[in-house]
This record gives sequence, structure tokens and C-alpha cells, in this order.
Amino acid sequence: MIETTPATGTNHIFTSHGRHQLYRPTGTPTQLFFHLISKDDKKVTQLCSSHREGPLQRISVYNDTVLHMASRFKRSKLVRDLLEMLPKECNHKLAATENNAGSNILHEVAASDTMKDVAEEMLKRDPELLIARNDLGETPIFCAARYGQTEMFKFLAGEMKLTERNPEDGKQYLQRNDRTTVLHISIFTECFGEFFSQFICKFFPIISISIIKYRNYRLSQV
Repeated sequence: MIETTPATGTNHIFTSHGRHQLYRPTGTPTQLFFHLISKDDKKVTQLCSSHREGPLQRISVYNDTVLHMASRFKRSKLVRDLLEMLPKECNHKLAATENNAGSNILHEVAASDTMKDVAEEMLKRDPELLIARNDLGETPIFCAARYGQTEMFKFLAGEMKLTERNPEDGKQYLQRNDRTTVLHISIFTECFGEFFSQFICKFFPIISISIIKYRNYRLSQV
């Protein structure tokens, strides 16, 4: 559904992913957004190929790029096609290409287990994506925990070699600016996979005991 604010002419689009404000009322960004939500991937790639910024052009007032939005919509094939459009010299820009929340494309991809292969492709292009933080201080692996995506969490932990690190060294990537840790987040998401539980025990050995007890209690109620 599309809603227009009369005073400004600003368009808002309502999708299953929420309410999105378009970058401007008309023009290529709006066309791109319409084609994205219509799942017209061919048209999206065509429009990106004819634009000097390609898939890194901004299409929302929150400064989301085409890659941000395609990743958020879990369009794995489209994201792969858009990445292929990027010249090699642009790969190093991926970690620095942020939206208004400071999130890069891996922050978006980390929110879904189904995008694990896409995350792997992104990291081949720019490894710095792995440890980049958004404005809340969240790394992509923190986002995976926040959304309860255990397979993505496991993959990113492996890429960061966190299980091989000293716990005090690795802990910095598992905590955001307000000192909330992946342990706190796991309580809300009930992200209690076996790997995740063992992983948490290593980095937060004392307080994680209560989490394991809570997990066992929850499982006993099923």
C-alpha cells in the first residue's frame, strides 16, 4: 500500500517488512523501490546498471542503498547479481557504505539464516564488514543473535575465529554500546541452540549458567 503525505508529497510504502519512506517522490530511487517490492529483479538490475552508483545508490530517506533493501527483503539471488555488478575497486567501500542507523549490508544479511551464502560472498569482497559496528555498536554477529538466527551466528563466529580467541579479546564483538551482550539478547530471542549455548559459556561463563538452566526449563515445557 502507498500513502502520500499531502504537505510534502512524500511517499510511504507499507510492506510486510514495515513502513518505508522513499528517497524522493519521483525518479529512479522510487522506481527501484517499486520494482524491489514487486520482485521484478530484472528491472532492478537494469536500473542499477544504468546508474553511476549502481546498487550502492540511495533509495530511501534513511539512506538505504539498493543492496541494503534487497538484503533486508531476503532476496538472495538479487543481492548476488547486484554484487556482481560492482567493480573490484568498489568492494572496499561495502563496510563503509552505511544507512542512517550506521548499518552496512552485512548487518541486514545477518538477520536471516537463509542469507548465509550471501554473507559468505560479501565477506570475500570486503572482510571489514565482519567487525563493523552500527550506531548502536552492534556487529553483524550481534544482529544475528538479536534476531535469533543461530546458523548465521555460527557462520559468523567461524569467520571471526571467535572460538580460537581469548574470551576477553572476543567479547568486545559480542557487546554493544549500552553494554548489552549477546547473552542478554539471547534471553529475549530464546536463541538457545547447542552451539550458541556452548559458545556463550566460553565468553560469559558465570552468568550463562542461568541461561542454560532457563533453556532446559523451556525445553521441558515443550
